[in-house]
Amino acid sequence: METVKQSIMIKDLVNIFYARQFAYDILRRFFIEEPSKEYIKEFIQRNMIEQFPFQEEVDGIHEGVQVVKRYLSKHDPVHIDSHFEDLHWDYTRMFIGPFEAPAQPWESVYVRKDKLLFQKTTMDVRKVYEKYGFQTSDFNVEPDDHVGLELDFVYRLNEFCIRASDEKKPDVCREINHLLKEQQRFIDEHLLAFIPHFAGKVIAHAETGFFKGLGAILEHFIQMDSKVLQELLKIEIVKDK
Repeated sequence: METVKQSIMIKDLVNIFYARQFAYDILRRFFIEEPSKEYIKEFIQRNMIEQFPFQEEVDGIHEGVQVVKRYLSKHDPVHIDSHFEDLHWDYTRMFIGPFEAPAQPWESVYVRKDKLLFQKTTMDVRKVYEKYGFQTSDFNVEPDDHVGLELDFVYRLNEFCIRASDEKKPDVCREINHLLKEQQRFIDEHLLAFIPHFAGKVIAHAETGFFKGLGAILEHFIQMDSKVLQELLKIEIVKDK
């Protein structure tokens, strides 16, 4: 008896795309550069941590969210300058310096024995970026395999999926499928190659519950997202009726 392949309509996929976009936007912003007071204000006022997707499905995400919420229940980085400075310093100390950063944010550090930047790992990531016309703003200054830039890249590819979903092109299903494959490959070959180790260092070395929670959310979200994409790639995408 022939098995019937499962299918999913584009309009149902879009809900998943928007949930992923929300999650990747939060993660890329907090890991790509020092936190800004403007974004933290928006993050808190919109209660974005409460809305972080897939909490009910993944215990690790839920637990990370709770850690961030507990921190924010006792600290007010929007109105109390010392609380904001503590967050800012936590990021700087862990990812930048002035001394050796305890949670270095580059893939090369975790996958290369020599830990050297701007070598094959960085160049491999750059080639994938170039395929989609993406160039870092600090080209040849900040290595392309910085965790924040890699998260930003998946965010952008997911954004392409959202845009494609609105188009009426005859090959829209094939285009979305291709974009999903590209994201799944990039996550497996790059993000998952170092994020479990990197996130472990963030959790171990963060001095604020804010970044401890974000480290846990990052690790479990990326692992879950890879599985979500693997499942979607087994399903036939069909146009909306």
